[in-house]
Amino acid sequence: MSRLISRRLAWVYILVVTLLAVSGTMQMPIASRYRIVAVPGLGWLGNFWLTHKLHYLGASLLLVLVGDLATRWMLEWRRSHVLTPFGLTRAALVAGLILTGAVRVLKNLPNVSFSPEPIMLIDWTHLALAFLLGLLALARRWTKASYLRPR
Repeated sequence: MSRLISRRLAWVYILVVTLLAVSGTMQMPIASRYRIVAVPGLGWLGNFWLTHKLHYLGASLLLVLVGDLATRWMLEWRRSHVLTPFGLTRAALVAGLILTGAVRVLKNLPNVSFSPEPIMLIDWTHLALAFLLGLLALARRWTKASYLRPR
């Protein structure tokens, strides 16, 4: 079977998700607490505003990738391929991350306010979905499964 997604695009996805994982993790106060910033060359990880902007950049790139793949799926691939359980799970996790991320962006707007409880729920859900996406990638690699299969 020929590859539907080029290796270059797959690596772009991996790099974008890595950027999101690092920048998202460093927005929590762990960089200074666990002395990550003391490691030579990693001091920038303690700059909240820089990691915040990098996270928004990564999210924008992820939206472009997801939009491209969703468009290709709807126009071409769905006729010849079907998502496996791994593919369906990944699609659901990425959709959940985009949805919870959008709520977090909305929360950061100056004239929008939410009570603390829903925001904490959204924050924890966003973190849990990111963690589950990482676990899914490891499980797929371990089982040598695929995200799609031919019809």
